[in-house]
Amino acid sequence: MSRSITANYIFNLLNTISGILFPLITFPYSSRILLAEGIGEVSFYQSIISYISLVVGLGIPLYAVREIARVRNDRKQLNVTTIEILSLHGITTLIGYLVIAILCFTVPKIQTDLPLFLLLSSSIFLTTIGCEWFYKGIEDFKYITVRGLIVRMIGIILLFTLVKTKNDILWYGITITLTSVGNSVFNFIRLRKYLCICNIDRRSINPFKHLKSVGITFLLVLLSTIYLTLNPVILGFMTDDVYVGYYYGGIKLFSLVFGIIDSLTAILLPRFSNLMAEGRDEEFTAISQKVYSFTVGISLPISVGLFFVSQYAIPILGGNSFIPSIGVSQILSVLLVLVGLSNVFGMQTLYPKGKVYIMVKVTLMACIADLLVCFLTIPTFKHYGAAMGYLAAELVATIGLYIMGRKYISIRLFDKSITHYLFAVILMGGGLYVLQSLNWNNLLMCTIMMCVGAFIYVLSLLLLKDSLILEGLAIVQNKCLKK
Repeated sequence: MSRSITANYIFNLLNTISGILFPLITFPYSSRILLAEGIGEVSFYQSIISYISLVVGLGIPLYAVREIARVRNDRKQLNVTTIEILSLHGITTLIGYLVIAILCFTVPKIQTDLPLFLLLSSSIFLTTIGCEWFYKGIEDFKYITVRGLIVRMIGIILLFTLVKTKNDILWYGITITLTSVGNSVFNFIRLRKYLCICNIDRRSINPFKHLKSVGITFLLVLLSTIYLTLNPVILGFMTDDVYVGYYYGGIKLFSLVFGIIDSLTAILLPRFSNLMAEGRDEEFTAISQKVYSFTVGISLPISVGLFFVSQYAIPILGGNSFIPSIGVSQILSVLLVLVGLSNVFGMQTLYPKGKVYIMVKVTLMACIADLLVCFLTIPTFKHYGAAMGYLAAELVATIGLYIMGRKYISIRLFDKSITHYLFAVILMGGGLYVLQSLNWNNLLMCTIMMCVGAFIYVLSLLLLKDSLILEGLAIVQNKCLKK
């Protein structure tokens, strides 16, 4: 089942790109129909539901990927582990819906649009039966990609067919729920291809034996999620829905771009977990160094590009009503490098090695930094303050993970390739700064900046004979020769 890292990355990158294109197509339309207030209301409900889903998940989606990857070569143990984890997730889901029922009867702001809240909450059940963690653990990224493309195409058709006025917010909720977790039904049915429960002794099934390990992972996920999803909730309670919409508009663009970098984490977590389970430490170290260099080489130009392109991309995506989102996107552009590095140090190195306690300590510090900055800045800077909190958290997380986990991180931070990337990105930034003087329309400026920026960066690395570019060209050349 295990494919090469390159093949997995290509499949996952295609899935990520389709995920990027979906909101690029749908957000300009939905934001103009629902306006910032409508988008803000949906985002507010989604933030609350994400916390319930977090507690329901107990860290299972992350924990399960590692555990499935460790036993994927043992068919019997794979069956047992999958059934145990799915059963545990099912139990917690029932508890989650009890919490939802209580909120529906007690929180006035939820009661203002109860059908929308209940509709969005269906994502909790669908996520549970979806078992996305199973397919990631066995590295079946081809299936994940094809399935994702089909579901998103259906979502686009439904959005343009059903959402016509600002009163169609319920239809909008149906569309985004379908595109985010609608594939779960297919996942659940397809499990029959891999699992055979007829030969398993049901007395050997013990879902609760995973509770201790799941609990530690849950603590890590809980702390991480605080500064990932709590900021819009704090913003919603301390200000108005319109500011949540502005924050969402900026972070949406950031999330679209970051998916390209984050694709590596999804494919490397199961691979690294399997390598550690089989004791292949040297291969683990070699791949880690390459991943670090690749992450820096990709995140630096994308970060600088996002900073300059935001002023043109935001009006295209959300219209002039989302102009205040530009500053949010520019603040968050720095996160592309920080989150990329924290993923390398944390999820791709420390987590597969079982050093979760280090990640928990660092994430707690990051969470505290986020809350402090949010409460100090949101009253004055509104949506910009929420972005500052996110930035502060990731800065603390990245530095903390390396300092506290350096004993287990066998990565050279500075070498010749890193110097190449810094030099190339400085030239790229200078070129984009000059291009700002052109007074052309937003779409044309976006296109020119992306093309010119990429050209300057790639050409600089080619002239420096950087290994990242040379290896990429070699792979393309080999593929062409084989054809």
